Amino acid sequence: MKHIFSVDLEDWEHIHYLKGDRGNLSKVLSNTVRLLDTLDKYNVKATFFVVGEVAENYPELLQVLHEKGHEIGFHTYRHIPLWNSCPSRLREEIMLFKKLIKDIIGGEVLGFRAPLFSLDDSTNWAIGVLKEQGFLYDSSIFPAKTNIYGVPNASRKPYWISEEDILGGSAEGSLVELPLLVYKFLAFRIPAAGGFYIRLLPLSLFKKALERSEKEGSPATIYIHPRDIDQNPPRLNIGLFGRFVVYHNTRGALGKVETLLSEYSFGRAIDFVEKFIGG
Repeated sequence: MKHIFSVDLEDWEHIHYLKGDRGNLSKVLSNTVRLLDTLDKYNVKATFFVVGEVAENYPELLQVLHEKGHEIGFHTYRHIPLWNSCPSRLREEIMLFKKLIKDIIGGEVLGFRAPLFSLDDSTNWAIGVLKEQGFLYDSSIFPAKTNIYGVPNASRKPYWISEEDILGGSAEGSLVELPLLVYKFLAFRIPAAGGFYIRLLPLSLFKKALERSEKEGSPATIYIHPRDIDQNPPRLNIGLFGRFVVYHNTRGALGKVETLLSEYSFGRAIDFVEKFIGG
């Protein structure tokens, strides 16, 4: 079974814990090049959910992604969570991003991921905007509860999502939803999708989650940020907890990713979505 490998293409300046003057914190180019080399090594095509500012500042990086066969998705223009946005703002950002991508690579944008997985009952209006703007799928639902985000009752498998039903209880919907991978243990759902969690938790948990998805006949969606593999991250004044979340084990994350890429099959989100829609 081919699972879905995704990258949230954002920079250090876009982290949630950073407040005030963000200065020059850009390392997205060097970190993404290392990640691309790893994907090339295992012949994996991925989906990159791109922040508009990154595309604007590094159009040559988007050209490389396109030439290598990776998919470009949308991760908002300035990495502002949906909780702090509104329909008109999201619509404007989508139109701006789509024009930018068309100018850079001439391609379509069919997938979306909200910053901080901020799609929930309070921001379900976004589904209507995405449908209106021609998107086919979303990958913002995190089906476990964390201290910041999560929709713990949502389906763990891909499903049709709508403004009226974001949990996956209907056979019809506006978009295909690709929820992030979690591992169900007794009454608990443990995040096993990537990012901070792949840096923190044992690799065996991710393997168990992937293998359970395969037994259930459903692809898993995992993700990584370029900064998760930064070997020399910038020192930021973000508090003790913030430092732990963003710095912990950035030197070891790429090795874990390599192990997963070598032992499991991964591909782009759009390739699965088109098959899902086609039945």
